[in-house]
Amino acid sequence: MAIMMRFCSTAAVPFILTGMVAVASAQAGQEAAIELRTVVGCLASSGGGWMLDRATEGEPTERAFTSEDELDDSRRRALGSLSYRLLGVGEFAVGDHDGHKVQVKGLRFARDGEFRLNVTSFQPLEPDCR
Repeated sequence: MAIMMRFCSTAAVPFILTGMVAVASAQAGQEAAIELRTVVGCLASSGGGWMLDRATEGEPTERAFTSEDELDDSRRRALGSLSYRLLGVGEFAVGDHDGHKVQVKGLRFARDGEFRLNVTSFQPLEPDCR
C-alpha cells in the first residue's frame, strides 16, 4: 500500500479513501456508507452516552471543522425528527450543554437500525432546544 500511495496523485487519494470506507462498511455489516455531515439537534444524555434528538438529516460536508457562516446557518435551521447516537464526544465537554440546541459534525453511519455520528466538531448554538 505504501508503494502504491507514493505513485498516486493527490487527486486520487480521496477516491482511494472512499473505496476503503466502503469496503470497511460492507465488512462491518453497516447499513449505509459513511459520510461526513453537519447535523443540528438537541443534545440529550442517554444511558451513560449522548444522543442528538430532534435532529436534522444533516448536510454533507468536506470540512471537519466549523466556520462562523455555518454556525449562523445552523442557528436558523429548524429542528428535525431524527436521532443520532454520538460517538467520541469525550473531547468536547458536552455535559454542560444537555438539552441545548447544538451543531455536530461527524462521520455519519447506520448500524443496527440506528444513525450514529463519530464527532469531529461540536458547537453549542442555543441554551434551549427550540
